[in-house]
Amino acid sequence: RDLYWEAICSDGKEGVESLLRRCIAKNPYVGEPWLVLAQVLLNEGGRWEEAEAAAAEGLRLVLEWGSSWDKRMSWEGWVSRGRVMRDKAKEKQWPRSAWGIINLGLVKHIHHHN
Repeated sequence: RDLYWEAICSDGKEGVESLLRRCIAKNPYVGEPWLVLAQVLLNEGGRWEEAEAAAAEGLRLVLEWGSSWDKRMSWEGWVSRGRVMRDKAKEKQWPRSAWGIINLGLVKHIHHHN
């Protein structure tokens, strides 16, 4: 938990990926660290296969748990975020801007309910 929180609170300079990988090594059964790792990999660009694998594993675990471990976002939020990241990694597309990432979630979420 402490490693995860350190990664979440990091300003990005302190090796977020290695913190998340250490967190996953200690507790591989929680989905959220996998999903945050997937986002880090997507943001770096070009690491599509790794990002897809991390998103798929995170999504599998979150679905298995049926509730969120990181309560800052709802279970449904983690599931939809995991699906978006997995699908975008597969398509080798990821928005470069913060607005693009927020917008992607909104578009997918609205589209999902139609």
